[in-house]
Amino acid sequence: MKILIDRLAFRNALQRVEMGIDRKPTNPVYGGILIEASNDCVVLMTNDLDMAVRYRIDFVQVDQPGWAVIPGRELVEIIKDLESDTVTLTLLDKGQVKVESGEDVCTLVTFESSAGSNASAHSESFPLVPTLSGDANIVMDKGDFLVMVNSTRFATSRVQDTRFATEGILLEIADGQATMVGTDGRRLACIKRPTSQGSGGKSRSVLLPKVLDQIYRFGQDEEGQEIQIWFLGNLVGFKLGNLESFGRVLTGEYPNYANVIPQGGKHVLQAHRESFTKKLRLASHLTLDSAAVVRLEMTANNLEIASEHEGRGRASANFEVAYSGEGLKTAFNPTFLLEGLKAAHSEQIELQIDDPSRPAKFLLGDDYTYVVMPLSALV
Repeated sequence: MKILIDRLAFRNALQRVEMGIDRKPTNPVYGGILIEASNDCVVLMTNDLDMAVRYRIDFVQVDQPGWAVIPGRELVEIIKDLESDTVTLTLLDKGQVKVESGEDVCTLVTFESSAGSNASAHSESFPLVPTLSGDANIVMDKGDFLVMVNSTRFATSRVQDTRFATEGILLEIADGQATMVGTDGRRLACIKRPTSQGSGGKSRSVLLPKVLDQIYRFGQDEEGQEIQIWFLGNLVGFKLGNLESFGRVLTGEYPNYANVIPQGGKHVLQAHRESFTKKLRLASHLTLDSAAVVRLEMTANNLEIASEHEGRGRASANFEVAYSGEGLKTAFNPTFLLEGLKAAHSEQIELQIDDPSRPAKFLLGDDYTYVVMPLSALV
């Protein structure tokens, strides 16, 4: 294998597959990047058994086809620090890969490669990365999908334990509509967007958050305006331009989100998102880090947001709102409210709540609902 490749194109491709490198591999090959070169094209693959990524780079000068599994973290860091416009990768007979860029030369030992007469046509130890073929189950606007990810990802659990469905994000497809839901048990974000085409049918999968993180980070830069989605049993595959990502489906029962979302509320407040955010942030500066709480008092045409930090002081911020209902006092974790407001799609938001002890529903945009449990005992 010998290739001459644009350094920036190679660096960008490595960034896209980097999240699929196993950080603590039980088998060294899981910590590698499989590079396959043929027909003026290079394909990079990673697979940590939770997430697999394939990325194709076109218009590469391939002098000798071949393949090699190269230590992933080391290759990423080396290419990141090179300065020349191009990089040459040469697979040596000893099973090493020489990386040349201008006057800089590095040599990496491969885990496996096509070097030598006894080498197979493909890696025997590197975990298989699925191939996407046939019509996708779902095709939808890429921008809509990225908005859905941004609108739900923040509401998922911070616990990095993907054995349980509640650590993932629900993707539900039915009747030409995609629904995405994220929850950590104390709040829930739900957004709906239309699908454009696909093989149809209903499906329901709980997705691995880091796969969606990768798609959100790099998806906007990929060519095309659509994202294609395949449901592959215990995997879900996504294709955007030259990027293909696969995530393990989380098992277990996901909460019935429809039962969590209130149907309405006898207290309804409408406010400007930016004003709400500024006043809330002001009050949040005087909250205890270990038990952050802000108190909201709603009266005719006014919302007061107050907080207190023992030994530090108090804060009270008032601003004009549209409000219907009797006077109401309630309390929330300010971080939960600020994160929801940051993800809002509309400049005007609406809060619906029955009483201080029941979940509050925020309408943050078109078909975008955010439910937060109040801190009723602190009112």
